[in-house]
Amino acid sequence: MSDRPGTGLRALLTPLRLGGREARNRIVFAAHVTNLARDGLPGAASLAYYERRARGGAGLIVLEEAQVHPSSHPYWRAVRGYDPAIVAAYRRLAGPLHEAGTLVLVQLSHAGMQGTGHILKQALWAPSAVANPATLEMPKVMEPEDIAAVVRGFAVAARHAVEGGLDGVEVNAGQHSLLRQFLSGLTNLRQDGYGGDPERRLRFAREVLAAVREAVGEAAVVGLRLCCDERAPWAGITPEQAPELAAALAPGVDYVAVTAGSIYSLEAARAGLHEPPGYLLDLAGAVRARLDGVPVFASGSLVDPEQAAAAVERGLADACEMTRALIADPDLPRKLEAGRPGQVRPCIRCNQDCVVRSAANVAVGCIHNPEAGREGEFPSLVRARRGRRVLVVGGGPAGLETARVAALRGHRVTLLERATVLGGTPRAIAAAGQRPPLGLVSSWLADRLAELEVEVRLGTPADRAVVESAGAELVVLATGARPRPPERLPGGSLPHVVSVRDVLAGRLPGRGRVLVIDRTGSYPAIDAARCAAERGRPVTVVSEDPFVSAQLGSTGELAPWYRAAAALGIELRPLTVVCAVGPESVRLRQRFGSAEEELEADGVVLADHELPDDALYRELAGALPGVEVRRAGDCLAPRRVLHALLEGGRVGREA
Repeated sequence: MSDRPGTGLRALLTPLRLGGREARNRIVFAAHVTNLARDGLPGAASLAYYERRARGGAGLIVLEEAQVHPSSHPYWRAVRGYDPAIVAAYRRLAGPLHEAGTLVLVQLSHAGMQGTGHILKQALWAPSAVANPATLEMPKVMEPEDIAAVVRGFAVAARHAVEGGLDGVEVNAGQHSLLRQFLSGLTNLRQDGYGGDPERRLRFAREVLAAVREAVGEAAVVGLRLCCDERAPWAGITPEQAPELAAALAPGVDYVAVTAGSIYSLEAARAGLHEPPGYLLDLAGAVRARLDGVPVFASGSLVDPEQAAAAVERGLADACEMTRALIADPDLPRKLEAGRPGQVRPCIRCNQDCVVRSAANVAVGCIHNPEAGREGEFPSLVRARRGRRVLVVGGGPAGLETARVAALRGHRVTLLERATVLGGTPRAIAAAGQRPPLGLVSSWLADRLAELEVEVRLGTPADRAVVESAGAELVVLATGARPRPPERLPGGSLPHVVSVRDVLAGRLPGRGRVLVIDRTGSYPAIDAARCAAERGRPVTVVSEDPFVSAQLGSTGELAPWYRAAAALGIELRPLTVVCAVGPESVRLRQRFGSAEEELEADGVVLADHELPDDALYRELAGALPGVEVRRAGDCLAPRRVLHALLEGGRVGREA
């Protein structure tokens, strides 16, 4: 990555004119669900979240979508843009964000049939009788008075935005939107003035855009977020249609943000590791080439500043949505301006905590940045009144983050790691060729320790004597997790039954079929199955759940994983119980049946929940007078990387 912003990054850092306003750079923090609102209004948590990105240098911030009509409430903490009370809430946001130097818009949206009526116990509204494939709810077909009410709702919500001091609005015709549903032959089956051919399908969007412009006036910014590829070519919006579709809607708008995805391809809306970074750049370029002077925003996993800058330089886009990159590192623009791109905390595009449009209603977060969504809990670091000697045992994410934060607070930190390299589980997964970006979590933290006065001792196992000899006042044990013994599995102690960690380290017994027993429904089974398949072994993954890898739906990785499994020849068998493991085969049965079958397999991988590796903590807790002993990460309870970093950061701040 370039060391000076004037070389490879200049195009990304130049101002951009949007209507009558100017953004200080071309880095966009686009609208996304945060679940930070309370009672339908953005409050203190929302302000802290957005203000942190404004202070970090984002050129344009588009606030979370505001629903324009009571018939749309797609998730529990949705923002009510039609509520007059939102004007005061916008004012509380606009002042600090403008003072930080950023332009501020709000996205206006109606989810149509892509919401749920279960929250408010009401019918969904949609252009046609097409069921929501996620909930199987059948919507009410909108009548002329419903359409008119929603158009008025967009105008009211737009007026609220400018009355609240915002610079304008973005009209959502993207993945989760009623406007896209009217534009698409996939969901618009009408045969009236709002459907029947491409021209009539444009009518609703045109009426909305005209009403919004009239409501905000010519001085405010009006943007359009437009789905340009529904990934459903049999009836939906296709890339070939996109330039003309954008041109038909562009008159009167100040920019067009190009995106992709639909009700049948949500994994394309905000793709994870299954798509390459910048996968929508050519689509944005095609739209930009058709539009006459209307700025175009590119999206699609743009997390690398050099790639984003090159897209602007090449004329593929006028600005880039770097939303997940700014969640991971709010200071990305400032670091680029200062010529410190190597210090940017990278987004790894995992979607594990930043995609929160789900039934869980959790607040937005980041696997790599534990402060994201919790800005109020993590104020700026201050140096401790008195420096302490801190010993951290374990060089995985929890230990690295503990050491980093404690050192920034002025403590004298020593970190012990029994392996010869830092990084823990993320490094091991990446080193095995599975989800390589995950290794950036470890390498970024290790690089930060190298910049600080942290003593790192590699290849150093820790026991009570080693800990006592360190003379530390605070000992933080981040010793990670260990595989669960296979006591629940008859035959589980046979030598060809191994853990996922064994497979990642290169140990895969046998030469024939590999059976992966998935008890977590998440990535461990996938990692093991891919490792085995890539070595030429036939693979079967079994799960007692109704479908294999059930936990991947929330990250958008389920369908891509199924496609990858099919391409690799991996057999997926849900509702399957492993009765026993033999030397060269396993006995299986259908979960709700009694008949058993034999499957030949000379390699068995148990992808099970792990246990804390906490023996040292049990030995030391309360046994060292005058020494505080704490735990962080999987040593406390095996979970995900986010929890390890979150706890490490908390312990470091409290040191």
